[in-house]
Amino acid sequence: MKKLMLTTAIAGLALTASAIAQTTITGEIRVSHKAIGSEVGSGSTTTSGRGFGTEQQINFANKGKLNVGGLDYAAGFSIENDGSQTTTLFNENSYIDIINASSGTTLSFSVDHIQRNDSDRSAGNIFGFAPSEFSSGGHTSLMSATPGPGVGQSQSVAVIQDIGKFGKLAYNYAPTTTVRTDGSTTGSGSSETFTETNEKSAYEISFVGNLGVQGLTVDYFTSKQNQMSGVAVKSEGQNIGVRYNTGALTLGVARKVWNDDGATKIETTEKNYGLAYAVNKDLTLGLLHSTADNNIAGTTSGVETQKLTAIQLGYNLGPVALTVGVARNTDLNGVNGQDSDMIMTRLVGAF
Repeated sequence: MKKLMLTTAIAGLALTASAIAQTTITGEIRVSHKAIGSEVGSGSTTTSGRGFGTEQQINFANKGKLNVGGLDYAAGFSIENDGSQTTTLFNENSYIDIINASSGTTLSFSVDHIQRNDSDRSAGNIFGFAPSEFSSGGHTSLMSATPGPGVGQSQSVAVIQDIGKFGKLAYNYAPTTTVRTDGSTTGSGSSETFTETNEKSAYEISFVGNLGVQGLTVDYFTSKQNQMSGVAVKSEGQNIGVRYNTGALTLGVARKVWNDDGATKIETTEKNYGLAYAVNKDLTLGLLHSTADNNIAGTTSGVETQKLTAIQLGYNLGPVALTVGVARNTDLNGVNGQDSDMIMTRLVGAF
């Protein structure tokens, strides 16, 4: 009887919370097409391909008031399927945030949620496809979607602080990272347990804001992971970017520096430069130029600079957005003559 009464009380508490909360459901679907042709130094075509890809995502969000301290809360998760996904569908935008509106402070228990240094974030990539997307396929690329340890893509706890009208400062801590610099997944677990691996804890400090200047966006991220047992190098990353919009014109530049854990320290520096022009409320044109270099400790042998140049077009079709990009890669992965050409198209529908 006591057990039944307890269960009923908990159910009543959940219903009471829902009655004073606000729940929303949104979603997105993406259909993309990629065509790529790659070459080696001799000029012979070694890799080519074309095909469609798709991604679906549903977002559940709930927000309201806590019954203590006048605090607000926000909670939610997303169900995401990238193509025919064989791994978890629930590793994106999962969070419970405790918010003190009066001080502008948020405590976030989350994964893939707060401002973070991954997922192709670059102030130089103003819209459309990111450098890592344009350089993937055919050959290995020096450009990465996750520069440094994947703190924001691991289950973590973060403190986010509003700094007036200047922006947001955040400190994010992951007891065990589950996404490495190369994007591979390392750790996993069930709802109450986890799988401990050789991966160590990591942190990321970030600032995103306009510094009080209208049209300006400044990004700064720095992340470090504790050195793993038996590994000579610890993973680190830094991302600094500036973007400025004036009327129809937007300019952006970003610099990323990172190294993965390994036997030899290989430091990669990526630079992105972007320009976009809004022809009208529906049509936007853009240019993207990126370079990437490897600095290998103790090595003086020449490694070529990987270069990417792309033209992009974005068109607003109302409930659907269209992006088309054409890119040329040279010396992919720092290898002389290892080039590729790519055309990418994406349709995005939101609901």
